[in-house]
Amino acid sequence: MKGAMEVMTNIKTRFGLLAVVGVVGLAAFGAAQASASSAPIVIPYAKICDETVGHCVGTAGNGGTLEMQITSFQVTGNDAQLTLTEWIVVGDISFTAEMNGHVSPAGFIVLNGTVTDGSFTGAQVHQRSNLVGVNGTTTSWTGELQLLSASA
Repeated sequence: MKGAMEVMTNIKTRFGLLAVVGVVGLAAFGAAQASASSAPIVIPYAKICDETVGHCVGTAGNGGTLEMQITSFQVTGNDAQLTLTEWIVVGDISFTAEMNGHVSPAGFIVLNGTVTDGSFTGAQVHQRSNLVGVNGTTTSWTGELQLLSASA
């Protein structure tokens, strides 16, 4: 009888673990579905910047445009802090964003900010640019801009 009790205990334990794993799996699936609907809009871009005036122009998304004007640039040790205004037009999306961040000596820029006008006003913006070329005072960059809905 003792052997039968151990088998039943093991079956109950395993069934209980399977039930817990099933519930956790369903919860994770539900969370993944919810987060997929609030996924950021990702806009790839390429831009060319005139370092003497802090102005950049380029392409964004599929046939869109990007323009950027640096409004503040402060060297801090090996990197620099910057603030800028950026204008993006891609298909039905058109917005202005105010952003700030830092320029790394490793050749990239990370920016965060908020859409201040146009599509998605109030949404958060995250951007990373990677330096791909330098020609005198002109620099070339590629990267991605992530637009997180204001309701996300």
